[in-house]
Amino acid sequence: MRLLRWMLLGMVLLLISPHLYAQTGHGMKAMQNAAQENKHLFIFFYKDQNERMQRVQKIFDQTMQKLGEQARFIKIQVNDPAEKQLVEQFELKRTPMPFTLVLAPNGAVVGGFPAATLTEVQLMAAFTSPGMANCLKALQAKKLVFLCLQNNHTTQNEAALQGVKSFKADPRFSSATEIVMMDPSDAQEQKFLDQLAVNRQSSQAITVFIAPPADTIAQYQGATNKERFVSDLQKAMSSCCPGGCCPGGCCPGGCCGGNKCK
Repeated sequence: MRLLRWMLLGMVLLLISPHLYAQTGHGMKAMQNAAQENKHLFIFFYKDQNERMQRVQKIFDQTMQKLGEQARFIKIQVNDPAEKQLVEQFELKRTPMPFTLVLAPNGAVVGGFPAATLTEVQLMAAFTSPGMANCLKALQAKKLVFLCLQNNHTTQNEAALQGVKSFKADPRFSSATEIVMMDPSDAQEQKFLDQLAVNRQSSQAITVFIAPPADTIAQYQGATNKERFVSDLQKAMSSCCPGGCCPGGCCPGGCCGGNKCK
């Protein structure tokens, strides 16, 4: 979970709700193309053509050359009127330049690197698995996430989903809740599940309850119920509300641990 928090830390200041726009500009078009090709997109934002920019650009170019067809990349001049929508989307007007942003194919931000700390190692490690990207996208939209780990070999699959679906159906939580299904045996997701400290060898279905920005509320084996989720959510909120562990700083429905939001 430490890596997940680290990646989100650089994104909090961006105030992002990542999604694709049908707009003009090379940046928006690059996002659409990367999504269609199911590839990560590396965006190099810059303002002035100075020594600092050229030094950082060299690192970026060398890394992109090594990545080849593994990813797509583009360079954006932040003062270009055609890229205004993209710059505003990611709240980059006041961000020191150059700045490199990395997007997963689904539009989730999976890396944000200022010039002072940009390295090839960071860029090469910015790739995420599909499941992790789905969780990140929901968390960046300030939603609660239920990561449901099950496959044909796990038991109590339906019982594990019962509480999740009931929670999602509750009008207080429905619009602020995302369900992400994942096969615990998927090799692509091994690193992510290890970060969450999930027992991938469990014979039972596992449900991980995550709140924004990236806090694991609890893990559950086997059957679940809505009442337990609500109780655990309220306990988590009592230590952070009106902070950031719940959508919008407060729980869906407008209350924090049973009290009105201030």
